[in-house]
Amino acid sequence: MTDISHAHSPRMPSVGRLLAAQIGYQARLLASGRAVTLGVIFPIILLIASHSRGTHVTAADVAQYAVFGLSLTAWNTYGVRLVAAREAGVLKRWRATPLPRWCYFLGRVLATVVVGTLAAAATVAIGVLLYHTHLSVDAALGALIVFVLGSFAWAAAATAITAAIPTVEAAAPTMMLIYFPVVIASGALGSISEPHWLSTLVSYLPAQPLVHAAGTALSYTPGHPWLPARDLIVLAAWAIAGIAVSVVTFRWEPHRPTQRRPNRTPRQASPADSSPTEPVRGSAPTTTTTTELQFGSTAPSHA
Repeated sequence: MTDISHAHSPRMPSVGRLLAAQIGYQARLLASGRAVTLGVIFPIILLIASHSRGTHVTAADVAQYAVFGLSLTAWNTYGVRLVAAREAGVLKRWRATPLPRWCYFLGRVLATVVVGTLAAAATVAIGVLLYHTHLSVDAALGALIVFVLGSFAWAAAATAITAAIPTVEAAAPTMMLIYFPVVIASGALGSISEPHWLSTLVSYLPAQPLVHAAGTALSYTPGHPWLPARDLIVLAAWAIAGIAVSVVTFRWEPHRPTQRRPNRTPRQASPADSSPTEPVRGSAPTTTTTTELQFGSTAPSHA
């Protein structure tokens, strides 16, 4: 009997199958609607609007807009959806399933890496098709490595910061408020004049190293460095730090409101409350006559 019960008991799929299924599922959710519009279409529109068909577009120009779409997907879209899933109780329900927590966590991050990399690759493809930007095999491979590492760094940082965002309404403004100053100062939307201290600061944030590394990879020629080591180290450090902070601070449970409900005020007694108690149903009614006796008067007689 024991052997028969063990033979018919369902078995969990392997860890590899669980992780692959989770990556595919999360990637389909992330690539729907808003992510496609912001991460793919918006950078392409900016690229076409800022360069006419006859102008020469360098690999560095294409890299800037590719990084813009990648980071917008891996930071803003991913972070907002993660907060929304937590506050709606989705993460709480996933936590109660037999799926290992690390599998869900890693599957969601890797799905973001896939979608973010595809968003950047779409911008590069438009640069090659419309503006005939030269792209060798080595350059494409180097850009792929940079896009994967950059997506992982942005997604890890977004996962870490979601623990400090209490509501869905605050998610998008908070993510945008952090994102746009960093991206603009890093030169992802065009070079700007900035003081030396700000240039030094943004070189340690994930945006500027990602832009520089992607531009170096796309413009690679034999005899020159393939990928900048310092930029890769900065991106790897952000990825590791983001994951480490997320492991400690990540919230599966929705935030609870901190304000308490006001105490109910005691209901004032109404005249009906002070009326004599009604007789119990089924009992004989009792008649009580209260006569006010005044000096010199007698109580009336009852028939």
